[in-house]
Amino acid sequence: MSGVLGLGKVSREVFDRSVYPFMPADEPGLDGNTITLSGRTVVAHSPSIGVPLEALGFFAFHYAATNVACRFGRPTHMVTGIYMPLGSREADLRKIAKGLGGEAKRHRVRVVAGQTATYRGLDIPLVTATCLGEEVRRPGRVSEGDAVLLVGEVGGEAVWLKGLSEGKHDGRWRGFTPLETALSLQGCGGVKLMHDVSEGGLKGALLEVAEHCGLRIDISSSMIPLAEGADGIDGDILLAPTYGALVVVASQDSVLDISSICASKRHACTHLCDLKQGKGLLVDGAMTAGQKRAEIDELYGSLKEPGKR
Repeated sequence: MSGVLGLGKVSREVFDRSVYPFMPADEPGLDGNTITLSGRTVVAHSPSIGVPLEALGFFAFHYAATNVACRFGRPTHMVTGIYMPLGSREADLRKIAKGLGGEAKRHRVRVVAGQTATYRGLDIPLVTATCLGEEVRRPGRVSEGDAVLLVGEVGGEAVWLKGLSEGKHDGRWRGFTPLETALSLQGCGGVKLMHDVSEGGLKGALLEVAEHCGLRIDISSSMIPLAEGADGIDGDILLAPTYGALVVVASQDSVLDISSICASKRHACTHLCDLKQGKGLLVDGAMTAGQKRAEIDELYGSLKEPGKR
């Protein structure tokens, strides 16, 4: 019968009962496993922390797998770490493993190595994921005049977080991933760059794209589609959590094809602007740099599971 986890690495008995059955994984090795890779390999790493346990494994998988997809790789393997606070219950570990393993199975990604342990110093569970994938093609060479597109709406994740803080628990978080969209757009030759909207919201993502390209992005906030309820979020909605949205830089002659692909998946596709000479991000004519995180981000890590105090 499952109970409270002890300090350090979980026992093989606990692992076999509450982690391994839910992972698309080969028999665990003593110190690691061996895999065969061919061609060029895309690698990305991400942590996940501070969301309800039922969503923690989901986000851990999608953060890393989406980064691989945005770099024009098709995710194939993953290395995971599930780190729990001292005194955690095995049932909580199982819930995280089910979430992560379920997404890995659905996307045909093998979990090839990892660590599962309980440590002092952690207040809430932390899951890390390193995803590897086979490169489908190289990113394109971005140039002045390329279109900057936003796939999806802004603020949906923030609305969900606000609802959680008010005791409203639902499953809308399952839609907060751009993985399928990024994989679909890999086959569109005019797509040169993809970047998921994560920390720092849309402003943060666009600023990173501008800095990476060495060109200027100049947008109007009035053009940006907002998720239902996002206009009720305090503060700058363009800094608010918006995971699930995707920034795409593409040639002008591919915009219609990209819009068609997005429409087939019922995602909004908004042409924000074209890349210009210069540097940085301008929003409504004002230069944007080093923006503070939105206050609603502070909800991460402060949310409790339903029925818990």
